[in-house]
Amino acid sequence: MIKLVTDQLTALEQEVHSKLSKAVSSNETLKIIEAAQLCGVSASKVSKMVRKLGFTNFKQYKLYFSGQQINLEKQKKSNEIERLAHYLENFDPQIVNDFVSIFQQYDKIILFGLGPSFISAEYFAYKLAAVSDQKVTVTQSEDFAERLMDEQTLLIVLSVTGKFSSFESLFKKAKEKGSTNMLVLEEYVNTLESAADYIFHLSKFDQDAELLPFEKTRTVFFIVIEEIIAKLSGLKGSV
Repeated sequence: MIKLVTDQLTALEQEVHSKLSKAVSSNETLKIIEAAQLCGVSASKVSKMVRKLGFTNFKQYKLYFSGQQINLEKQKKSNEIERLAHYLENFDPQIVNDFVSIFQQYDKIILFGLGPSFISAEYFAYKLAAVSDQKVTVTQSEDFAERLMDEQTLLIVLSVTGKFSSFESLFKKAKEKGSTNMLVLEEYVNTLESAADYIFHLSKFDQDAELLPFEKTRTVFFIVIEEIIAKLSGLKGSV
């Protein structure tokens, strides 16, 4: 059953909740747009407030405050879905802009990843081929990557945590060849000692700490990849 916790609501959301919980108790047909107008906020604000309280949608919120008990056990979101919802709500488009501005400076791109991150890199390369003129290579072999490096190369390493394997040896080799290093991490880790020239932390919402690196999802990677492709596609179309 639902257990309402309102501590996480902002002051405005508290006001909206107080007003709407009373309104829907006497008007079960109230629409979300009408609810938003009643409270002087947007429909998305109402929707966000409802989800914070543990409801899937405004309809369930109405049913609950009209006196009906709702069993959400079968509809309970996984922790990963909740995490991704928070990520999307706090998405920073500047990451995409910064990545693209660096990417465009180089003629050769090496995408490097291990395990599922390598698969993500393969997908990234496939999408880049349609929207950029750079020569993009994907590999999970340090030796192969080293043979391709030169002064016009940007080495991009994808990793969720950066803890499964150290990339410092690869970065050192890239430096010796005159290449530029970029480390793209999903989760925040201390990279003070890293030899990477550019470091991106994509999310401040970490995955379950009990999961091993290869068990963690790459969904955030794919979200950012699609945004980068959209950005590059737009720039290519404007030329």
